[in-house]
Amino acid sequence: MSVVAIMLALVQVLALVVAVVGLVKLVGDTRAENSRKRQQATIDFIASTIERQHTLYANVYRDSSFVTRAKEINSPEFHQLTSYLGYLEYLAAAVNMEIMDIRVVERTIGSRITRGLEDFSSWIAIEQKRLLPTAYNEIETLSKTLHKRRKPKLANPPIQSADPIR
Repeated sequence: MSVVAIMLALVQVLALVVAVVGLVKLVGDTRAENSRKRQQATIDFIASTIERQHTLYANVYRDSSFVTRAKEINSPEFHQLTSYLGYLEYLAAAVNMEIMDIRVVERTIGSRITRGLEDFSSWIAIEQKRLLPTAYNEIETLSKTLHKRRKPKLANPPIQSADPIR
C-alpha cells in the first residue's frame, strides 16, 4: 500500500470520527434541550393551574368527615373529590409517560400527590371496585416512584465531620 493510500484511509477514518463525535454532541444537546422544554412545560402547566389546584385542594381537605360524605355517589363531596383526584391523575399520567418532568413535579406538588393517595386510599379502593381496578392507577404509580426517589435522600444522614470543633 502506498503512502498516499494510507493517508487517504487515515483522512477517511478521521472524518468518520469527527462525524461521530459531532453526532454524539448533537444528540446530547438535543436531549438537554428537550429536557429543558419538558421542564418549562411542566412549570407552565403547574403555574397555569395553581388556582384550580388550590380550590380543589381546599374543597377536599376542609374537614375530617369529608371522605365519608364523598362515598355517597353524586354528592357534592363525591364530585369535588373526583375532580381533585382527576386532576392529580391527569398530571400523574403525563409524568409517567414522560410528557412532564418528574423532577419539577417532585419539587413542586409531589407531596400533594403522595398525600392525596395516602389520604384517599380507602375511597380510591371503593372506586376501583365500583369502576375499574385500574382507576387512579397513574397516581399510585407516580406516588410509588416519588417515594423511591425520596428514600435515598432520607436514608443517608449527613456526614459527620471528624473535626471535634464542628
